[in-house]
Amino acid sequence: MEIERFELVPYHGMRGADRRTIPDRKLELMPEEGKADILTPADRRRRQRSAILVFGLFLCIVLAALATTVLAVNNGRNYKRLVRQFALEQYLLPAPPPPPLRIDRPRPLPPAEHYPPWLLNAGLERSAVFEKIEAPSAEDRCELLRDDRGTAPTFTRSGDGWECLFFETFGNAPEPAALFIQARGTERDIVSSFRIKVSLTDLTTELAVLSKAIGATERFGLPMTPETRSYLIEKLAGRTEFSSIVENYRMTFGREITDARRYNLLILPRRQMASCGEHPSPQPDRWATPIYRMPVGCLALRSPPSPQSAS
Repeated sequence: MEIERFELVPYHGMRGADRRTIPDRKLELMPEEGKADILTPADRRRRQRSAILVFGLFLCIVLAALATTVLAVNNGRNYKRLVRQFALEQYLLPAPPPPPLRIDRPRPLPPAEHYPPWLLNAGLERSAVFEKIEAPSAEDRCELLRDDRGTAPTFTRSGDGWECLFFETFGNAPEPAALFIQARGTERDIVSSFRIKVSLTDLTTELAVLSKAIGATERFGLPMTPETRSYLIEKLAGRTEFSSIVENYRMTFGREITDARRYNLLILPRRQMASCGEHPSPQPDRWATPIYRMPVGCLALRSPPSPQSAS
């Protein structure tokens, strides 16, 4: 753009020669694009957000590519391990292919003479004869705990319940070793618990105390197989703590908390819930307790031969 030209004329009738004119001056305005680039705070924030968004998108793409590479190596082993860690196999893993079905032709067995004789001969590890005997009364079983030195047990009865106590000391030490036996029953002549407590305070009598405790289980008449009795002897002799269910017994053996020299053995007989041919009665918490059905075989026990009177 240009400014129009003006001519200045003197006021007092100046002649044409004295007339002066102001030379033309062209004033051009600055172009619009040449102005300084001034940004407002809002413009700066928009540019910063755009830069952060582009950088975050680029970082996510890089991390996704890295995670895909790590999970896909070794035939997707890491991916499968991650899926199994969160128990999502049935959703994120393909179903395993069914095993190949192969039906072979039946092969005839070779004749018996091709086998060694010891493999064909049937044999028993241990033969046994089961006989039905009359169980002794609780008082008679308690009396069997009497030892050779004359230490007698104490038997008390209260209604249908009863209790048998036996206590014996060993050695002449200031704090002698001791053996304590307690047998209880809530029904007549039926044992509900059998407890042995040994106090091994004298090292010179440890073997005698343990032997007496092991023999008490046999003298009292707790029926056990030789394997179960050997298992019990091994644990008591080695003073090894255990808690097991063996045959019809729940056994627990361990040392006392207050004194490490004293040990307790607790034997709880597991009552028979049903007789031969009967169904067991349901328990009160049968809905919360799993029940596994299994057939039970009943043996016909023969009665022991009656002694013949001498004629």
